[in-house]
Amino acid sequence: MHAVRKYLAQRAEPEAKLAAHFDGVYERCLVVPACRERASLLDGFSRAAVTSSGRTLCILVVNVRENASTEEHAASDAFLAELATLRGARAVSPSRDGAFDVLVVDRASEGRRFPPKSGVGLARKVGMDVALALHAAGKVRARMIHSTDADATLPDAHFERPELASGAGAVVFPFWHEPSVDLAVTRATALYELSLRYYVAGLAFARSPYAYHSLGSTMAVDVESYAAVRGVPDREAGEDFYLLGKVAKVAPLVRATIPALALQSRASDRTPFGTGAGVAEGLDEPDRAFYAPETFVALGRWLDALDVLADTGSVERFDAERGGLAVHEWDAARAALLGQRGRDSFTHAVRDALSPSARRVRVHEWFDAFRTLKFVHALRDAVHVSVPFRDALARAPFSPLVGDDVDACRRAFADAESTTPAVFGPRQPRGG
Repeated sequence: MHAVRKYLAQRAEPEAKLAAHFDGVYERCLVVPACRERASLLDGFSRAAVTSSGRTLCILVVNVRENASTEEHAASDAFLAELATLRGARAVSPSRDGAFDVLVVDRASEGRRFPPKSGVGLARKVGMDVALALHAAGKVRARMIHSTDADATLPDAHFERPELASGAGAVVFPFWHEPSVDLAVTRATALYELSLRYYVAGLAFARSPYAYHSLGSTMAVDVESYAAVRGVPDREAGEDFYLLGKVAKVAPLVRATIPALALQSRASDRTPFGTGAGVAEGLDEPDRAFYAPETFVALGRWLDALDVLADTGSVERFDAERGGLAVHEWDAARAALLGQRGRDSFTHAVRDALSPSARRVRVHEWFDAFRTLKFVHALRDAVHVSVPFRDALARAPFSPLVGDDVDACRRAFADAESTTPAVFGPRQPRGG
C-alpha cells in the first residue's frame, strides 16, 4: 500500500480528507460525476446494488465550471436542491429506495466550482480519490473502485463479476446504448457507438495490446494501480482513455463478458468530445466517416515490425525496413511519432532493455494507446483518408457484418467483443 499512501499524501484532491470523518464500512464504492443532472440518475444503480452482496456507497460528484452560463448554474443549483431532499442534513443517506448509500460531493455551489478548464476528469478524480482514501482507512473493503456515468443503468449483480477478483489493474465492462424517444438521436448514438466498436475491432485485427474500449462509464480500477499511475488526469474529456492507457502499462487490463451496461442515447455539450459531443455532431452529419480499413492493416505491419525489433534490438534495421510500412505511410508515422523527442524515447526503449522479452515490453509501452491513436490519425490525415462508414464496413477484413442496418452491425461487433474475456497490456502476448 506504499503507492496508495504516497498518492494520498501528495496528489489526492482535498475531498479525500472526508475519509477521516466518515462512519460506516462498505463493500465497494461507485463513483459518478454528475453535471446538470436529476436525482433520478440514482435509479440506474439500484438493481446492481441490491443484487450484489454487501453495502454499496455511491460517491456522486456534482460539478459545474465557474465560467458556466447562468442557466447552467441554475440547473446545478436545482440538482443540488433535489439531492438535498434525498440526503437531508447528512453527508450520507440511503438512496430513494434504500438500495445503497449516497455521498454527495458538492463542487457546484458558489465558491466550490471547478476552474474554467476543468471538467469530467477532475470530477472523476475527486470521487476516485475519496474512494481510495476510504479503502486506505479500512472503510471500503473492495480493491476495485467502480466508475460510471449519470446515463448508465448497471445490470443485476454487476458488482459480483468474476473478473473483479482476477487481480487485474482495471476491468472494462461491455455496454450498449439503448434507444431514445428521439429517432434521430437514437441513430446518431448507434452510429457513434458503431464507430467506437469499429476502431476497437481494427486494433484487435492488428493485434494491438490496447484493443479495448475506454469509457468512464464502464470501468473499475484497482486501488494500487490507480495510485501507481497518479490517478485520473484533470482533463475536460478523454480522462478515461488516458487513465486506462496508463493502468494497462502497470497491470493487466481485463475485459469482462456480458451482461452489458445500458447507456442512454443522448446528445450533450458537457464535454468537448466523447459520446455526447459525438452524438450532437452526428445529428448534423448523419453519414459519419470511419477510419479507412487500410490504416489498421498498416498498423498490424507496424506492430509486427516492433516485435521483430524486440527480437533483434536493431533500430537501424527497423528504419531501413520502414517499420513494415509503405513509403508514404512511413513518412506520416515517422513525422508523427519519431521527431527528436519521440526518436530519443524510442531508442531508449529499445536499447535500455537487456533481453528480447524485456525489449518487447518496453517498445509496446512506448507505442502505447496514445501513440497508437496518433499513428492512426497520422495515416488518416496523410495517406488513408477516412471513408463513409458503409464503405469502411464493406472493405474492412475485420467487419463481422456488412450492410446499412447500423443496429445489426454494432450488435455483430458487440457480440464478437463480449462473448469471451480478454486480457490487454504490453506485458501480455499480442492479441491477448
